[in-house]
Amino acid sequence: MPIRLVALLPLALAMSACGPASSSNAHEAASEAPVMDWRQHDVDRPQPPRVDPAAQALPTPPPADAVVLIGPDGTGLENWEAQGPDGGDAPWVSEAGALVVVPGSGGIQTREAFGDMQLHLEWAAAVEPEKTSQDRSNSGVFFLDGRYEVQILDTYDNETYPDGAAGSIYGQFPPLAHALRPPGAWNAYDIFFRAARFSEAGELEDEARLTVLVNGVLVQNNEVLPGMTTWLESFPYEAHPRTGTIQLQDHGSPVRFRNLWVRETPDRPLPPDGYRDVAAASVPDADLDRLVGTYARDEGGQFVIERTASGLGMSMPWRPGVLRMIPTSATTFQLANTAGVLDVTLDEAGAPTRLEFTMGGRTYGATPE
Repeated sequence: MPIRLVALLPLALAMSACGPASSSNAHEAASEAPVMDWRQHDVDRPQPPRVDPAAQALPTPPPADAVVLIGPDGTGLENWEAQGPDGGDAPWVSEAGALVVVPGSGGIQTREAFGDMQLHLEWAAAVEPEKTSQDRSNSGVFFLDGRYEVQILDTYDNETYPDGAAGSIYGQFPPLAHALRPPGAWNAYDIFFRAARFSEAGELEDEARLTVLVNGVLVQNNEVLPGMTTWLESFPYEAHPRTGTIQLQDHGSPVRFRNLWVRETPDRPLPPDGYRDVAAASVPDADLDRLVGTYARDEGGQFVIERTASGLGMSMPWRPGVLRMIPTSATTFQLANTAGVLDVTLDEAGAPTRLEFTMGGRTYGATPE
């Protein structure tokens, strides 16, 4: 089904899951499409195996921090607008417990922008035995203003090119398994999306990633996308914002949707500047040598301090490897890669009498054997 490319963005909004884009703003870098192992849309590519999904209690209740965009009863049309830069009221309908595509009306997009996310949606294919391949209950869920698509299609008993099957990352990765329920039954998608990262200069730093479960079956396992998804050839990456609309596609079939909710996933917090900097003390070799030995833990087991090429290291008989010790004084050591500190008590002659290892809110004592 033809769609529009929007001049306000560097590429298509809601790129088609099957059918040409009609626009004068064609993508100039199409010849630079990423090269993949398989030609896109090859019908001779191996088909995924069929896996019958386990029974699920649907609809799945959203977590407390989720944004519900379509309710479990199909309500929530007010959260959506007509697809494209002009927006306007969403042209679909809520009926019989579902939000339903009005064929020929165009796709819809969220009024709110989202970035990295966990997305849950439930959908049911229309019963269309007269249609085949990409025409049978085709739709799609798109991320970041149409740049990345997970395919929706009735492939329960309907063969198509594998990279366009239900649960595929469209045109790139077929699902690892066909795990749909029959037309008319509800299917559940759980999608974990991480947007591409770009430098301030617009250079690609990290590709987009997608993980997808269909009816509880893993069908996309943290796939690294070689480019932005579209029909015929994937677009090369172009710098884009970290947030954008979620879109659902009208491809000419009355596909039904309900219970679509989103949890935005934040970046992991980084440590403060200078966090890993340790003011290492200069300790004479003789002072390091006197600490070498085996220490019996108060609660059983041992700590072993040994000489290494860089100074001292601590090991434990029950785990492999030696932990590098950075001296901050002659008797205090910070582990290089673990938030652990060793304090050694010396007698008047300078011999160690006690070792205390503090880590994770606990202190473990030991004495020389």
